[in-house]
Amino acid sequence: MREFLVFQSLWAMLDHRGQCDLSLEAQLERIAAAGFDGVTDHFWIGQHATRLSAAARGLGLQIEGQAFPRTVDDLAAALEVASRHGCHHLTLQADVRPRTLSQAVHLIEGWQRLAEQVDFPILLETHRYRLTSDLLFTLDLLAEMPDLQLLADLSHYVVGRELPEPAAAEDDQQIRTILHHSWGFHGRVASCEQVQVPLGFALHQPWLERFLGWWRYGIEDWLSRPNTPASLSFTCELGPPPYAITGADGLEISNRWDEALMLKEQIRRVWNDSLQPRHNARRLNL
Repeated sequence: MREFLVFQSLWAMLDHRGQCDLSLEAQLERIAAAGFDGVTDHFWIGQHATRLSAAARGLGLQIEGQAFPRTVDDLAAALEVASRHGCHHLTLQADVRPRTLSQAVHLIEGWQRLAEQVDFPILLETHRYRLTSDLLFTLDLLAEMPDLQLLADLSHYVVGRELPEPAAAEDDQQIRTILHHSWGFHGRVASCEQVQVPLGFALHQPWLERFLGWWRYGIEDWLSRPNTPASLSFTCELGPPPYAITGADGLEISNRWDEALMLKEQIRRVWNDSLQPRHNARRLNL
């Protein structure tokens, strides 16, 4: 039976100063005690990867590794580190901004050749100021490379393209195409003007429901595929300022840890609902 794993981002453990008063090991202990299945963190520097792997393994936590390659050689170096320890998957924030599809395809093909040499998935993350920054460019890329596997962080497309609420049919269809090619998720809720909004505020509920609906679609689509891996991951990635909104005093206007716990429970309910026969039998129209 396939599993659903909810991770907590270690970047999200930083406070409004960009610091965390807990050691790495103490952070992981808090995350494990809260019922998360793993953590998301940078995973290409040898010393840090060794420490993170040892601490996570001791607590039964899995790791979503992150890398920020610009070249094929950059990824080769990151994989040398990640392969020594293993991870659930590695997500790439491709730190390049090609102007043409041919440039993007050439680079990704080099990364895909490297991906064939490791025993964990490598996913290309949708993210602003990265190769996948623009939604339409990414859709064109998928048309050229239909087997490309993404890690969907939808917040960047909502704020980056100022998607309206309520949804326009074309925008919703484009997001569903991204989800159809996604093999993991990063979770935060954006609005058309903010990349990360507090989850408990009444005015943000339409956006929360919209994201939950998208994630439900992505999960059900993943479940419908014939050869999916043993588990699907979702990372609660509620980042510190400037992602988190602050008041005039520089302090955050909501508690991100509490919100991460709430999001964890909500997305697990979405997963459990998606396992019901009436959902699995539903035809997914792209």
